[in-house]
Amino acid sequence: MDLIYATGEKVDIGVMNSFKFDLAFGIDENNFELTTSTNNHVCREGYILYIEDTEYGGIIRKIAVNTQIGELLYKGDTWHGIIAKKILEPDAGEDYLICDGEANSVLSSLIERMGLDDLFKASTDLSLITIRNYKMNRYIDGYSGIKKMLAAFGGKLKLIFQDGFVILSAEPLADYSQDDEFDSSQIDFDIEKNYKPTNHVICLGRGELAERTVIHLFTDSEGNISHTQSLFGLDEITLTYENANCESDEELENGGIELLKAEWNTDKLQINFDSTKTYDIGDIVGARENVTGIFMAKEIVKKIVSIDDETVTISHKVGE
Repeated sequence: MDLIYATGEKVDIGVMNSFKFDLAFGIDENNFELTTSTNNHVCREGYILYIEDTEYGGIIRKIAVNTQIGELLYKGDTWHGIIAKKILEPDAGEDYLICDGEANSVLSSLIERMGLDDLFKASTDLSLITIRNYKMNRYIDGYSGIKKMLAAFGGKLKLIFQDGFVILSAEPLADYSQDDEFDSSQIDFDIEKNYKPTNHVICLGRGELAERTVIHLFTDSEGNISHTQSLFGLDEITLTYENANCESDEELENGGIELLKAEWNTDKLQINFDSTKTYDIGDIVGARENVTGIFMAKEIVKKIVSIDDETVTISHKVGE
């Protein structure tokens, strides 16, 4: 597994020797640090580091030296971090950036919009995922926006460096929770199950007193959202959502829907685990606590990769 260093113009120079390459990407960090000896100083700011046919790599942004021990650090943004430092904003005069079409084609347009097409491009394969009239969150960072968009249609983002480009592609996310669950007798984790999440949101919009816009949203016992109430009495759990500045009833209702979804996503599962099995950000894993019998499935939100010459260790984080 060669770690190649190249100029910012993607001209390969050589292969790194005697190094430790640490990367973290997903919900936060999205950066790397390469540690080596000052005797191995071969890179400059703006150089890229990559391992062909993997998602491990990035651009050097900082160089640090510890003269006392002769240690050299190259620090920078992973491919994920480069995308995360771009902002997706609506076109002038538009309220939202709307994405629609075959997922990889949408990714191609977003890469161009972010001005990253010198280094990034989308796969030309058909993803079998269709983005339908998706409203991108206003002024969201590129990496978070793409992940959220794909997740809304059952997809995940894959990155791989091939032939001088970081290739972005959309793939169906994988759910390992039913076939390959973690057990509390084998691994430690924190788990918390909310059996009665909010099931009624009263959306309060424009207007005063009796003239104020009011929309009621409900969920059933499975979390399905509608305008019809099915849970009453002690089973009814209610919150209000206020947005007096909303431009339309649709905007007000969408805000209430987001609140309901958030309330139904308060179950907690936190696991840190190492694995030789390949998992991606967004893939679903499950865990069962043996004493209470609580089972939960959650997505992988972060990967931490450590490459020490030829040894690769990958840790996964579930839960924020």
